[in-house]
Amino acid sequence: ACGIGYLDHMLDQLNSHGQLRVSVQAWLGEEKVSPHSNDAYITGCDHEVSSSVGSALGAAVKEMLQGRSSEGSFRFLVPLDEALTDLSLTFPAPGAEALPSEVALAPFGKFPPAGRTRIGSFRTCLTEVVLQNFAKALNVCLTVKKLRGDNAHHIVEATFKSLARCLRCSLDAFLHLDLTQGTAQQPAVRETCKQRGTKETNIDISLNLDAPPESLGSISTGLSTLDALLRKLSTFRIRAKCSGDVWIDEHHSTEDVMITVGQALHVALGSKAGCCRMAWAEAQEGAAKVLCVMDLSNRPGFCCDLRWHGQQEEMAEDVSVEMLHHCFESFVINAQMTVHLVQVLPTQDEREASAMELAMAGAKAMGAALKQCVLIDPRRAGVTASSKGTLST
Repeated sequence: ACGIGYLDHMLDQLNSHGQLRVSVQAWLGEEKVSPHSNDAYITGCDHEVSSSVGSALGAAVKEMLQGRSSEGSFRFLVPLDEALTDLSLTFPAPGAEALPSEVALAPFGKFPPAGRTRIGSFRTCLTEVVLQNFAKALNVCLTVKKLRGDNAHHIVEATFKSLARCLRCSLDAFLHLDLTQGTAQQPAVRETCKQRGTKETNIDISLNLDAPPESLGSISTGLSTLDALLRKLSTFRIRAKCSGDVWIDEHHSTEDVMITVGQALHVALGSKAGCCRMAWAEAQEGAAKVLCVMDLSNRPGFCCDLRWHGQQEEMAEDVSVEMLHHCFESFVINAQMTVHLVQVLPTQDEREASAMELAMAGAKAMGAALKQCVLIDPRRAGVTASSKGTLST
């Protein structure tokens, strides 16, 4: 209980997503702050409390890492609906001073245009105060940048979730913790079959999250571009067969296949208890480099800034360029995930990526992120990675 309700909520993200046990207790003078209070804000000492919370948290993590014998850099990105933040922790060599930290999150939302000044009783400007004091006490260079975000609550929450996940990565690395050595019981085999039959398409999908991908013949949709996209996505076993009305055009087959694959994935994941849940990955195909940030959130959301128009193409072989975006969107929404696809733009001397290159790089990055998300972390002991205790349904 720090006397700022929203900040308490953000600290709880370190427990749920960083797999830590963080407990903060503040006193105002001789009086202990009670849970669920906003006394620090009411009494006007919220800046001092935020500074102290950041410093105490950084000092505690530093003590955990006091045997650290090397430098290291760690990065994590968390998507939260429309918000996306990119956070890195760079630890200097032992005995050296960390570089200055940088926090670039403002404006906090777009209503009003200058951004919100408060979330509940938490002044948004104090986000940087907490993070800067945390980094200083830990002696780490913390850099965080808002890539997207229209909602202040989501921007700050995505930042603290990114911090939690980044901390977990650094602790695992420096303390030589191996999540494969856990003793938690493995779940039942996560597999499912899904059929979809309409006047336009007949589709048969099966997937197994715990089996390796199969040979090329296991995916046959009648469209070579869609086959190639699914193979890039397949970091586990996906079998896909489709007989569709491609004599009309490719629309029904591409849409219905990706809808069905997404629905099958959602069923195979079940409650998602014990899953790592969040991950990010980058992939390159030709001139295209794409970042995928993914959350098995049960809250469908898809943000994509890929420059499909870069070469002014209408078709990517046998699938229209407009349907490539729709393929990704149909898959994500029906799998009930939150996914951001971000294009790493070419430099002035590099050529513009083709639509096919973007599609393959996007699918490859999405497959790599999905592979990490579905992994079972035995330390979670079957518990859902959420401060809510469950995922939205």
